[in-house]
Amino acid sequence: MEYKHRIFRIVLPIALIILLIIVNMPYESKSGVKVFTLPGLPRPIARAPVVITSAGQNTDSYIIRDISNQLMIRSFFMPQARSINLRDINTLVFVVGYSSLGMKLQDISYEEEKKRVEELLEEAEKNELKILVVVLGGEQTHEDRTDELLQLIGVHADYLIGLRDSRKESVMTELAKEGDIPLTLVGGVKDISDPFASAFR
Repeated sequence: MEYKHRIFRIVLPIALIILLIIVNMPYESKSGVKVFTLPGLPRPIARAPVVITSAGQNTDSYIIRDISNQLMIRSFFMPQARSINLRDINTLVFVVGYSSLGMKLQDISYEEEKKRVEELLEEAEKNELKILVVVLGGEQTHEDRTDELLQLIGVHADYLIGLRDSRKESVMTELAKEGDIPLTLVGGVKDISDPFASAFR
């Protein structure tokens, strides 16, 4: 009996280590892109302070604000951030998702939103800021606008985070493949926290 217990004490830790290695290994998506599974990046790439902004005025940006606060990452939540707000900032987080209601509430047009995003990208590039892109959803009836914003921002991204089996998975994997950008796809919104944290610590 003691012999069996001894074997169990040896085998169990080894099995757990193997499981952790498998979980954290990148897998290849259908498009052939290497996708990091949880917990995300193998080493940090971004630093605080951070500006979190929306691209498309979807309320998903509030989720990322809450995650950043829970992780105690020094961040400024500005759904309509302007280039002037990027002074003394190290990282810019775009939460991409078009919402016609959000645009109406902010009293801005899609073209105005797109121009604001372009100006932020220009300022971020000028100041060598890290750019993180998070995609949780977007309005299905205006999917093309979410796609356009994602394409616009994604080519500048240093890290992409999205939902596995979502409507945007193929767009994100293609961006990752073309730009050699690290990409994490998770099973649900509750799993975003780990990859987001991995970019900073």
